[in-house]
Parts: sequence; structure tokens; C-alpha cells
Amino acid sequence: MRKRIIISGGGIAGLAAAILLQKQGHQIIVLDKVNDFTQAGFLLSLKSFGVTIMEELGLGQQLLDASAPSEYMNFVDSDGQLIRRVSYERMNQQINQSIRLITRGGLHHLLVHAIQDKVTILLDTRLEQVEQIGQTVKATLSNGQLIEADLLLVSEGLRSTTRNRYIAGSHVEDFNVFYMGGRLNEPHTYPVGSFKTFIDVNKSLAIYPISSDELAMQCYIYNTDEVAQLQAKTDQLLTETFKGYGSEVQQLIDRFLHHGLLFSDKMGMAHAPNLVNNRIVLVGDAGYCPTALSGMGASLSLYGAKALAHFISQSPDEISLACQHYNALMQPIIEKFQRNARSNAETFLPQNEASLNAFTRYFSTASEADLYQRMTAQLVLTDDQLHFFYQ
Repeated sequence: MRKRIIISGGGIAGLAAAILLQKQGHQIIVLDKVNDFTQAGFLLSLKSFGVTIMEELGLGQQLLDASAPSEYMNFVDSDGQLIRRVSYERMNQQINQSIRLITRGGLHHLLVHAIQDKVTILLDTRLEQVEQIGQTVKATLSNGQLIEADLLLVSEGLRSTTRNRYIAGSHVEDFNVFYMGGRLNEPHTYPVGSFKTFIDVNKSLAIYPISSDELAMQCYIYNTDEVAQLQAKTDQLLTETFKGYGSEVQQLIDRFLHHGLLFSDKMGMAHAPNLVNNRIVLVGDAGYCPTALSGMGASLSLYGAKALAHFISQSPDEISLACQHYNALMQPIIEKFQRNARSNAETFLPQNEASLNAFTRYFSTASEADLYQRMTAQLVLTDDQLHFFYQ
């Protein structure tokens, strides 16, 4: 039976869910607080099952066309001395799937284009109040409109206000990592597709030559201040954090500050002991943001959307049961990727010299087999999870 489903938040998870549920014949209404969808945003890497899901959505070729070349990641110390070169091709072979490097805005644009003419999208609109009566959700919108639906998906991102109001026990853990990313459109001499990451105590900086005339940069800085304080001094923080580095980094930062487009935010990890409150369901970062340090945030958002759509397709007239199955499947998967993020923080953002030395020692001496197994083991799901089976 056709259901009416409201999706609050038209990000990656929300739009992926919209595509999948619309294909099942449901009526979809997407809300988003922004005035317009743009292609701005951080660089991300879509990996493993995330790429497979995009292919299943019919967007595999578009994803490939929009992705930047990626051949090597060169890990270097603060002086720029090579610690280890990692091959993306070798990683792809290990997981039997390619890694796609794309901006968040670029990935989002593909999803928008695929669904915008098939569902109702209300921009500059947010949820004001939600009331659940029996099997019905009554949503009051910021434009004064009242909509009744069979299900409300909350995909508002890490700082979801709806989650905070309606999902008991949910909270955001401050990961104490401030991250900045940017894009610079100008010619450069870096080899395209060969990236460089400086690893240091409490900080890292990565340079991504994504085309012959565009560079992307990302840096992570350990900091316990509030996000508003950090965003108010982004330029100063970036300059001071890497002031002891060589001319390559100094000149690059200067060019980004004067001619580039910079984004910044503070990492947070979303926790919800139950993703479901009757007919309200968390999807994507709103429910289980694993932080950028997991390397799997976008892929996990796509997977969560697909998992929920799968269970709804299995029992469309038992929405509550479908949501319970979704929560049961997702909880151990969420735990895995959030645990991976903590491990990656210890590895790639060492908090003292001893940890930095341990990173350098391992990455410079580990065998190829051991290194690639370690780096790819955290990117995959089990066969049961890929087919939505759980214990």
C-alpha cells in the first residue's frame, strides 16, 4: 500500500532514501532548511559498498565522471619526508570496488538531479513540531503547513534539532577535532591524483591535486574549544597551527586564505540508543554520524537509507516492524564504524610524540599485505550485512 513519507533533511541520506522509496511507489515530501541546493562542501571519499549503492541507483557512471583521479596517498612527516606511499589501486583490489574521491556537493548534486522531478521538495522549510497519533505523524512546518504522513525520516545531519526533541537518549559527542577544508582554483605543479598528508602531533594536513588547475586541502586539528569560537578565528588557527612548516605549506595556506574557498566545522559523533520512536526514524548523520575520521560517513548514510528502504519494501503495511528491523541491523554496524573512527583518530591524529613515532614506525616498516589489510578491513561489511541479515 502506498505510504506518505516525510523526509526532513535533503542531504545524502535523505535524498538516497527518497530515490529508493519513490521507486517503491510511495509519496515522498522532502524538507530542507536551505534556500537552494549548492555544490559546495568538503572533499570526501566514497568507498566500498557506498560506490556499489550509487551504481544500484543508476548513478555509477555519473559518479565516476564527477570524481577526481586518485592514484596515491603519500604520508609524510612535518618536514615533508616520505613515510609511506599507499596505492589506491591496491586498496581497490583489496575491497573489490573502486574508491571515488568527490566533493560532498558533487555527490549531493547527483542525487538531487536523480530525484528532483519525482518528489515534492520544499526548500527554506523546516519542522516546527511533530505529533504522533496512532499510526499517523502530524508535522507542523515552518511555513505554517500541517502535513499528515505514515512515516517521518529525520536526516537533518549531525546537529539535528528534531532528533534532540523526539529521540530519547540521543546526543552528540564532541570529538574535539576541528577540521577545515578548501578548494583553490588555480594552476599548480602537483601531480594530479597523487595526494600528500602531513602527519604530526594533534594535527594533520592533506593536499589533494584534483585537476591540473584545482587543489583541495583538508586539515584536522585537535582542539577542545567550542565550534563557534574556532570558526571565528579559522584563518588565524590555520596559520598558527602550521607556522613551523616549510615554504610549501606556508605558501599553500596563504594562497588558500587569499584566493580559495574554505569550509570549517567541528567533528561530532551522533549517538542514539534507538534510531526509532514509533513513526519517527533517524537516517544518516542525524542518527549515526561516525565522523570524517571513519572515512565512511557518506557510504554509511547511503547504506542506512538502503537498509531502511529494504525493510519497508519487505513489510510496507507494517511500518513499525520495518523500522524495528532497521534499528536492529544498524546498531552493530554503527558501533563498528564509530569504533574505527576512534582508532583512526589515535593513528592519524597522534596526541603525543610516542604515538607519532609509533605511526611512523609502523607505516614505514609494515609489509604490503599487512598494511593494506589493516587499511581496508574497516571499509567493508559482512555478506550478511550487505544482504540486510542480522542476528
